[in-house]
Amino acid sequence: MTTDTLQAVRWNTAQKVLFRFIFLYTLFYIFPFPVNYIPYGQYLSHWIGQFWQWLSLWTADHIFHITEELPLNGRGSGDITLAYLQVFVQLLIATAGTIIWSVSDRKREHYNNLFRYQIVFLRYYTAFLLLTYGIIKIIPTQFSNLSLFDLIKTYGDSSPMGLMWNFMEYSDTYTRFSGIAEALGGVLLLFRQTERLGALIGFGVMLNVFLMNMSYDIPVKLLSFHLMFICAIILSAHIKAFLNFFLFNKTAPPEQILPYSSRKKIRIAGYIFKGIFILHFVIPRVINTHEYYTERRDKASLPALYGIYDVKDFIYNGDTIPPLLTDTLRWKRIVIDRRSTGIVKMNDKITPLKNDTDTLKHTLMLASWQDTTKVHSFTYEVRDSLFYATGTYGRDSISITMKKKDLNDFLLINRGFHWINEYPFNR
Repeated sequence: MTTDTLQAVRWNTAQKVLFRFIFLYTLFYIFPFPVNYIPYGQYLSHWIGQFWQWLSLWTADHIFHITEELPLNGRGSGDITLAYLQVFVQLLIATAGTIIWSVSDRKREHYNNLFRYQIVFLRYYTAFLLLTYGIIKIIPTQFSNLSLFDLIKTYGDSSPMGLMWNFMEYSDTYTRFSGIAEALGGVLLLFRQTERLGALIGFGVMLNVFLMNMSYDIPVKLLSFHLMFICAIILSAHIKAFLNFFLFNKTAPPEQILPYSSRKKIRIAGYIFKGIFILHFVIPRVINTHEYYTERRDKASLPALYGIYDVKDFIYNGDTIPPLLTDTLRWKRIVIDRRSTGIVKMNDKITPLKNDTDTLKHTLMLASWQDTTKVHSFTYEVRDSLFYATGTYGRDSISITMKKKDLNDFLLINRGFHWINEYPFNR
């Protein structure tokens, strides 16, 4: 099954069966792409999604006898139970379809033309996803800046995914490099002359991503595996040339790239449509990503009291509470981050709170997310580099003296880059 041997007159039975199965499964997994990128295509995409969801839920109930309610949306996770069930259902249907197809079409000698168009379908699907992930790394928005909570959290309290996320967040340089690799593979896959190199780069990039997802428990395992698998399918179209060049030390002759139509006007129209479709996909993503990046990097968008505040004195109902690690009442610090705020107790337990700051009235309101009646109401002022807050929590009075921590005190922030290191600085 290679485009290097399109003149082959016969495939063996194993090739035909394998092609039928892969063709059906990838079609079920990928469709409604590319319809979902054209106007009103989202309606078809929604209907197909609803169909797979219904079938997966039916499978969960009647085949696996799963009684608990399954989440329908992973809020960013692609590895929810429903996603695995959908893959299982698609594998079953593809298997049944392969059997029926093989019986009804057993006399066909090959699927050269259908394989050509399948490769085109897979190329564009993979290219668009690689470009999507590449753009949000080149313009670094997939991984935000290290949060203030990340800076005070210990390695031991990090999740494997959080540890890897912080690793990527620390360096925009490395993030952009990985994005360029993804985007390069995507661009090369858009053209038949470079699809071999694009698939090779795409496979290497997605192999790395898949292993990171498996090693750090990042819930994009299914998608990264499928992208890697699809790149392997595209490479299989050139397997003879790869084996000759890399293993057998033989000549890898140039591939004969046949036009999709003998009519020049149709070919020109196809080039124009291809250009418009690619630009329609790429330009909005670049613009939206850049706007989000600019907004996120704008320091004016930070909260008025953004920072880490270490508690020096904590007075509760007139009593000064000493900073004992066993004390569950006293505060250790307050963290006011870009989108989240929290109180850190002496045992380092963090209580997330809603933050409402009025810089004109100098008031700070910290409310519980679960119970809006639980509110810390403070008035605050800054004197001699110290932050004073006085207020109430229910019927209790609280008075706090804090000092804002200089973020450059963190080694991770102040270490920087050095061309010369006389000794390894590994802390």
